[in-house]
Amino acid sequence: MTDKHNTRKISRIIAVVVSAVFAALAVAGFNRTGDITQLVLFLGLSAFSYMLVIFLFKGINRLLDAVDDREH
Repeated sequence: MTDKHNTRKISRIIAVVVSAVFAALAVAGFNRTGDITQLVLFLGLSAFSYMLVIFLFKGINRLLDAVDDREH
């Protein structure tokens, strides 16, 4: 798959940063409270946020493709 709009690298970087924030919150919260449910919840949110950012950028790529098609 080609990356016509050069968004793959930035989408991965943003996804990793957002995911890392939730993972850090998970670890910090677990260290403070000792609640395993909170840890699992935030780690799940971390994985979900990674997939969500990647999904959003796929939508952005489709939108950019549609705009490119209209110009021609």
